[in-house]
Amino acid sequence: MKKILIILIFMSLSACTQDDFLSRFDGLTPKANYQNYKVYDLIEQKGLACAEAIEFIGNDNTYDYYFNCLKSDQIFFVSDEEVIKVKTFFEAGHISLEELYNLKIIDRMEKTK
Repeated sequence: MKKILIILIFMSLSACTQDDFLSRFDGLTPKANYQNYKVYDLIEQKGLACAEAIEFIGNDNTYDYYFNCLKSDQIFFVSDEEVIKVKTFFEAGHISLEELYNLKIIDRMEKTK
C-alpha cells in the first residue's frame, strides 16, 4: 500500500512540475510557427528585461547572425512532445540561420570586406 501511495504522490508532483514549466506559454500567441513547432520569445512576448549585448549565434559567407540582446535561453520551439531552446534546436540541425532570420527570431549584419 505504501508503494502505491508513494508512486501516486510522485506522479502528481511530476505532473505539477511539467504543467508549471508549460504554463509560462499560457495565454501567449506564438511569435512564429515552424513545421510542427510553435515559437515563443518570452523576453519579447512578456516584456521581460534583457541584458543589452549582442549574442552571436553563427555566420555564413555573407552575414553574422545574432540576437539583439542576451535572450537565447528564453526562446523556445514547442511541440506536443517537447520544448527546445532555440540554440539547441539550431545546433541539432533542425533549422538554419536563414530560417531563424526569416522567422524574425534573430537579426543579421553584413560582413565587412
